[in-house]
Parts: sequence; structure tokens; C-alpha cells
Amino acid sequence: MRKFNLQPEFCSANKVVILESDDEHVSFGMLDTNDGALKARLEKAYSGFACSFTAIGTDELNLHLSRIYVDSDVGSSLPSLPQSERSQFHSSTSIDELSEAPVINLLNSIFLEAVTKRASDIHIESGTEGGVVRFRIDGVLLLNRTVSPERFSALSTRLKLLANLNVMETRRPQDGHIEIETGQYRLDVRISIVPTIWGESIVLRLLNRSDIPLDLDSLGFSKQNGEKIETILRFSSGLVLVTGPTGSGKSTTLTAILKTLNTTALKIISIEDPVEYRVPGIAHIQTNDELGLTFDTLLRRVFRQDPDIIMVGEIRDAETAELAVRASLTGHLVFATLHTSTAIESISRLENMGIPAYLLSAVLKAVIAQRLLRKICTECKGKSYSGKACPHCSGTGYYGRTAVAEIITVNEEIQDAITGGETSTGIKKLLQKQGFMNITEDANAKVAEGITDIKELHRELGAT
Repeated sequence: MRKFNLQPEFCSANKVVILESDDEHVSFGMLDTNDGALKARLEKAYSGFACSFTAIGTDELNLHLSRIYVDSDVGSSLPSLPQSERSQFHSSTSIDELSEAPVINLLNSIFLEAVTKRASDIHIESGTEGGVVRFRIDGVLLLNRTVSPERFSALSTRLKLLANLNVMETRRPQDGHIEIETGQYRLDVRISIVPTIWGESIVLRLLNRSDIPLDLDSLGFSKQNGEKIETILRFSSGLVLVTGPTGSGKSTTLTAILKTLNTTALKIISIEDPVEYRVPGIAHIQTNDELGLTFDTLLRRVFRQDPDIIMVGEIRDAETAELAVRASLTGHLVFATLHTSTAIESISRLENMGIPAYLLSAVLKAVIAQRLLRKICTECKGKSYSGKACPHCSGTGYYGRTAVAEIITVNEEIQDAITGGETSTGIKKLLQKQGFMNITEDANAKVAEGITDIKELHRELGAT
């Protein structure tokens, strides 16, 4: 099968790339498919081949351009057009574009591809024979590419420069952030660098500031759990917890709830680390431990802001827990996250933090424990791509995620059980009598509906 490519300078100047090519056909991607003159030049150059032209966006064009520049930097093995055919293509690319450093092209390619593939994190790790770049997509790390030791070192240096970190430091951890803008996206990139026995491990958390926070209906909660969340939205005061491990969608759920509650009649303040979504009308506050702006310190200050609703990004210690409970007692509606596996565990966790049972039973209104399961890709299910990976899900078989959850709404029976010092086992039995559906049962229902599969259920929730 024959493959063609165009010179990077020509592609950049004329906003065109080759998407696919074989022995009979060449498919071009163009920013402006109305450019008849460019189409005619390409058809003439590729006479004998069926040419097709597809409109692509700025970000997709930039992604292809970055890949082409990276290939040209390392000496791509793809054949170009013969010189006789290339001679008519003259580039108007500036000197700055022509002299762009290879590492910049590589980093651009990594960022653009990560955004295109919906990655939440980029892992760039040094190994024995170079570096490995992986993307976390739908909660799972997938290999993107390998780079030489020299390229890894250059990437590390470039990222440190962008984040104003110490370029010479390789023995101590460093944290920072950079802001990146593409044609469509604005990214707040949080950088964590730690030394390992093989070199440095670099993790980039991508916070897409262009994303519109999701609506509750789009998160995938079951009908039964959705009705419970509707009940939560009607609370005027008290404490609501959202629990689960890192990456289980707690912040997304809370933001969707706050967005639903957000009106001009309410003062809503959120304290977060980091601020993942930005909702107009909500006062988002970023914690900063180096400046002493911890959750508990900020929570004390927030009381003076006359809030109606407070969101605490995470209850990490007894002091923050006590302040959240105190805010709930004084008429505020408080939402907070907690790292527990089940909803019932949250009750004992707060008690272990020193919250008296009688206070907890008085303020706790609901607990949402959730996970995210990958959804089966609807594009490649039952389809064949002749040995090629599905372009929609990159061959993983999954695309997007859905929430599974167990939700406790604290009624009088549960309040009495908490006040009376009932064990987690006792509360669980009481909930079962009330028709409580645990998270595994919710996940099994999603499997039965064909939304996800048993393999994904076991991966996220363990064997059942």
C-alpha cells in the first residue's frame, strides 16, 4: 500500500494535510474546502489518484501538523512526492515556523492529541531505554508513544521552563502549572514532577477550562438514584457527602448539582483543590497550602461571606469536618467530598474524626457513593474495520463513562440508628429493609442494559 505525505511547510502555509492514502486514493483534510485553486493544484499533483477533500477544524489541523513536524524532526520514513511533483509547491511559512524547535513540535503534538482523545492526564515517565508517554482516557492509562532519552530530557526541560520551575533540579519533587490555548480549548495544566530510580516521572493534569459543566441528566445516574438526587436538590440546609476514590467523578457530580441550584437568589461558594470547572455565578476559591489557604482556613473565612450553599472540595481532617458540620448546623447547605468506598463507611469515618453521633444525625442529609464505569463503544460494536482499530475508541472497545452509585437519604430511622451508635452492619440491614440499592446492584443493572460489561464492572468494583 502506497503512502504519501506533504512537506510540513506546505501544509502549514496552505492549511491542508493528508488524512489517508493508498494505491488508488488520497484523502485531504482542509481548513477551507472552498479553496478551489488549492484543490486543483493537489488534484494535478496527484493525477492518477482519486482525490477527496474533507473539512477539518483548527485543532484537528494543528494535531496533524504537529505530527508531521515531529515525523520530519526524527526523519520520517514516509515517502514524499517526487521532486518533479513537489517543485510547484512553494511555502509562505515564516522563518519562525521553519526554525521551530523539535521539542516544541513534540510537546504540541502530545497536548493536541491528548485533548483530541479526551485524556484527563498525561504521564511522561523516564525508563531504562528512554521515555514513555501515556494518556489516561476514561480512567485507564493507554500508551501513546515512546521517546528517546534525549527527547525525554528536552521535554522535561521545556515543561519546567513553561511552569517557571527549576530546570536544573532533578532530585527533588516540583509542582507547578501552565496555561495552554489551542484553537478551541483553554487548558489549565497542573504539573507534578517526582524523581524515580529511572529518572523523572512527570504527570500533567489537564483541566479543560472551555468545558461546560455537565448537567445531572447526562451523568448516567439510574432513574432510582436520579430521583434521590432530585430530593437532595430540595434541601435548604444540612450536610450532603459525595464519596469515592480519586477519579470517581465526585467533583463533576458536585459541580452539576451546584449548577442546577445556581440562581441569582443564592450565594454559592466552593472551596476546591484544584478548581476543575468554572461556573458563572459561583464563587470558586482555590486552596493554596503554601500560602496557608487550606480547606479549614478558607472555610472559616467563607462564613463571613454570607453564603447560602458551601461546597468543600474535600474533608481531609477533623478540623475541616467540624467546620463543615458547624456550617450545616447554622442553616447552610453544605456539600463535601470524602474518600470512602461506600456510603455507610462515611458515617463511621466522620465519627472517627471526632464528630459526635448526635450532631452527625442532626446535620447529615444524604450520602452519594459513586464510581465511573466505561461505556461500551457504540461505533465498533459488531463492526469490522479490516484489522484497523476503531477510530472512535482507538480500539479499546469503550467510549465515555457512566456513573454508578449508591445513595443514602437520611430519614428518621437512619437518624435514630446513628444517634444510638448502631454499627455499619446494623445500618446496612436497616437500609436493605428500606429497599436500598448498593453500588454493585446499580452496576449490574447497567451491564444488563448493555451500557457497560461485566469485565468493566470487575475492573472498577472488584469481583462480586
